[in-house]
Amino acid sequence: MARPRKTEARDTRREILDRSLELFAERGFSGSSMRDLARAVGVRESALYHHFPNKKAILEAILAENGPGQVNAVLSNELEAMVEALGPRQFLETFGELVVQLWATPRERQVVRLLMAEWPRLAAAGVFDLQAQLARIRARLTRLFEHLGSRGVIRPLDAEATALRFMGPMLLIRLVHLADLSRPPDLTAMRRDLALHLDGFWESVRPAAAPTRRRRP
Repeated sequence: MARPRKTEARDTRREILDRSLELFAERGFSGSSMRDLARAVGVRESALYHHFPNKKAILEAILAENGPGQVNAVLSNELEAMVEALGPRQFLETFGELVVQLWATPRERQVVRLLMAEWPRLAAAGVFDLQAQLARIRARLTRLFEHLGSRGVIRPLDAEATALRFMGPMLLIRLVHLADLSRPPDLTAMRRDLALHLDGFWESVRPAAAPTRRRRP
């Protein structure tokens, strides 16, 4: 039997990842077998093993490009340079809109649903550790706020506590607006809640001479 062309192999791999994420979000990682995944994709079980050695590898590939993968890609950017280029207040607005665009996609909503339901089992299986991921996010934001405080871009504050105050409401907003897969997200309401959070956060960190109100269109 001839081996599939590279384009066919990529398409099959993509289909495996897409259908597997849908099944994991619906049934959970532990409730989905390789046989279930093959049935969902519409291929023989042996075809899955051609691309992935096991179910864990499939989920790791999903999380490398979604969920934690998306977060790591954003946080690996030169955030300090972005703040200096945009200004701190405009940076917060730009960051908030980026969050909406990233988190509101169907794939990201499926990922958050899966992680919220399964993360203790995933951590035990060595697939995903939510606490470790959140600690990395907090550490990266802490470095950002330390830098901005030292430059006078924001007022000098406890950088670690500032990072927690910034990320906590954003995670809550994500859960409130995007975890329910039974209905489309209300992105207008999500943007409103994010704007309220970012307005309040800016008021808590802005230097005394900075303007107090955000610019609105």
